[in-house]
Amino acid sequence: MTPKQTLGNALKVAKNNPYTGTSKQICNLSISIAETFRSLDSSIYGLYKNDINISPKIFSKLKVIGEKLLDIPEDKRRDLVDRLPASYSTIHILCALDPEELVTAVKSKVITSSVSVREAKAYVRQVRFPTKAALDGEKGKWGYKQENLFNIVRPDDVHMSEEVMNILKNELRKVCTEYGAQLQVANPSGTATLRKQERNEKGLFWKAILRKQLNQKWFDKASDPIKKQFNIRTVQELHEAPIRSFTGFIIKASGGKETFWQKHGESYIAKLQMLAETTEDAAQRYNYRRRLETVMSERKELAIWNNLILKDSGFF
Repeated sequence: MTPKQTLGNALKVAKNNPYTGTSKQICNLSISIAETFRSLDSSIYGLYKNDINISPKIFSKLKVIGEKLLDIPEDKRRDLVDRLPASYSTIHILCALDPEELVTAVKSKVITSSVSVREAKAYVRQVRFPTKAALDGEKGKWGYKQENLFNIVRPDDVHMSEEVMNILKNELRKVCTEYGAQLQVANPSGTATLRKQERNEKGLFWKAILRKQLNQKWFDKASDPIKKQFNIRTVQELHEAPIRSFTGFIIKASGGKETFWQKHGESYIAKLQMLAETTEDAAQRYNYRRRLETVMSERKELAIWNNLILKDSGFF
């Protein structure tokens, strides 16, 4: 397809899919904007921006939405689009989530077509910074008069994964909010339980950082022979790969060790931090932490970055 044909198709999509329309129209327009950005040179793309007559601020939000949706496999994207709210502002806020988080939230009905901007912001805050996003009731604000209405229990023989527990908690919070009640999460007892809970939160946090550092767009640029060499087919497999394969893949893809440290040192730190928090092996956790100390003592810029990330997240 020639640039002229691409431009013509993009303008046609913009005409038939206003950003004030349905969620499907908003998403169609956003994807078209992102695809057009990828396929046209800057001069023709500039003409396109002028011709569709959308304010720069709104246009920028739509492009962010489109980039995020393109990172989601097409079969999952189709199911997602119809369930999103008919508001580009709300969808833009939700796009702060990683693709997997966005798909899971919609699939579990934490995010629905009726979600508001305020609710979207609250949910994104909760996912990105779980230690800061807890409601007063969950933090233990017991100084006011209250009445216990219900007690929810889980039998010992019923297993619930962390993901299912989070879905349940979010659903309960939504119901409570509708009736003016508050959800208060029982405080886990025991030092070991508290430490494990904190490690889980930190592990999820560093995993989110890693996904931002090494996203789908970056992974797509890696050559097929490198992917075949390391038997890594998706960016998610790279995120979960053992540290040796993870490092080797990035060194090969970036063109050498020096480039690796210049461009992907932060990703390496995020990977080590994630592994140090998520592994159940205490000896292995120690090894990861020793490696972190060694790297950050040799590369002060990475130590500074690590401390800033932790400070901003509330974990420092």
